[in-house]
Amino acid sequence: MILVLFLFGLIILIGITAILIIASTLHIQIKNLSISNMQTKNNNKYAIIFSIYFANKIKYIWFNLNSKRAKKIYSKVQLEKIDLKKFKKVFKLSDLKELTKLHLKILDLNLDMNIGTKSPLVTSFLVVTISNAISLLLPHLVNNLKDNRYFYNIKPLYYNKELYKINLDCIIEIKMVHIINVIYYIFLKKGRRKNERSTTSNRKSYAYSHE
Repeated sequence: MILVLFLFGLIILIGITAILIIASTLHIQIKNLSISNMQTKNNNKYAIIFSIYFANKIKYIWFNLNSKRAKKIYSKVQLEKIDLKKFKKVFKLSDLKELTKLHLKILDLNLDMNIGTKSPLVTSFLVVTISNAISLLLPHLVNNLKDNRYFYNIKPLYYNKELYKINLDCIIEIKMVHIINVIYYIFLKKGRRKNERSTTSNRKSYAYSHE
């Protein structure tokens, strides 16, 4: 009887978890983010808020990554000296293709970008290229482009210097199901690569032993 109740409770728990995952979405809100090489000190107080919503209405998990917390994380990473070579071995460039399966949506966008190079011709080319890229990609990343929630302004800086200043406010939405699928595929590929390497090395050692 106890075993039956345990199994029944486990099934209910798995069912509730599955419903939560299927019906949940992750919202990433970027507020007051400013990146620039035109100022000696950047005292910008930005925030990146991660929130998980059930049925896109009820927020039940959230985390606020403000500028102070980001600086602490950055200093911790610098102290621990994370080996980027190991990271590159685990994640390949081909894994980036899987990120397109996230099917992210932009709910709000306010982008102001100023960019300049040593060449006025290159500066003009970059401004046109970035503007065209955004105008082509944005319709695929929003539900309704006619909403007055999407603004972007790319401006050139003609000072014969490599300058940039980016101000960004936006909200990105990703379904939790898509996040889990992408993570699963990336680690599944990682496991396959390990198996392929071990199989190849075993074949080589077997061949050498029979020479």
